[in-house]
Amino acid sequence: MKDFYILDSGLGTELRSRGFALPDFQNSTWSAQALIDDPQLILEIHKDNIEAGCTVITTSNYTATPLIWKAQEHDLDFIALTETALRLAEEAVKSGSNKDALIAGCFPPINVSFRPDLTPSENELEDFYEALAAVYKGRVDLILCETMASIHEADIAAKIASIHFKKVWLSWTTRGLNPLILPSQEGLEAAAIELSKYNLDCQLVNCGHADLSTESLKILQSCVPNIGIYANSSVNSMEREQLKTFKNLHDVHHHHAIPITPIEYANFAKEWLALGCMVIGGCCSTSPEHIKAIAGLGA
Repeated sequence: MKDFYILDSGLGTELRSRGFALPDFQNSTWSAQALIDDPQLILEIHKDNIEAGCTVITTSNYTATPLIWKAQEHDLDFIALTETALRLAEEAVKSGSNKDALIAGCFPPINVSFRPDLTPSENELEDFYEALAAVYKGRVDLILCETMASIHEADIAAKIASIHFKKVWLSWTTRGLNPLILPSQEGLEAAAIELSKYNLDCQLVNCGHADLSTESLKILQSCVPNIGIYANSSVNSMEREQLKTFKNLHDVHHHHAIPITPIEYANFAKEWLALGCMVIGGCCSTSPEHIKAIAGLGA
């Protein structure tokens, strides 16, 4: 029987729900701002997720990247912020209710999410992920390459992670209305097969509506051995007229979003379990209550 892992809930939207003044991720440092302004709140969210039943927490440096911080004219060191994020995760496990919880070191997109057109050169990506690997080495249980929107960035992230770590998870995003393609317009199936060359421990999909992400998950199930998912707490509605112009697939996603409850999310998780998921967690708009509902399924 395969190991089963419960990943933690989304961080950014949970920070906002607890009163943190979360800036817009498209034009700011987003959740990473809390590493400076309120690291204690991040620690509390980590601990609440562990208490809810998650067995893997992810470091909170998702938007602590050199390009994002440079665009906001910040001169803070992304390495120092990553170190803070890792320390908070370590403290959460040490002081939390499950001291066997694993820590996933985040390998995020280097630039704005869902915008593969903003991804820099191979050398710049390699330097970024090598720097993160140096912080994580010997201190995390696995690497989670998150919200990969193109084969180009995913390939470099997975390559660097696989050099330094035994356990690597890579998660794709099919944000938008077509669960079969990445924001780069490359097919999910082709992307998953291409990245299989790194013998990844798991390939996942994240940051899409729960119903559309289920269709993405079925694609992964058809072509890779170990699959996982952490979707948003929403489903897709086509009742609204499709946007004719938009700056980011994020706009399309939210235009058609209908929120769902933790129990409704857990009902999707039942289907994901039936598809053979090795990892289930939550992305945007999920909370520790969603994790508690997943854990309650007794998987």
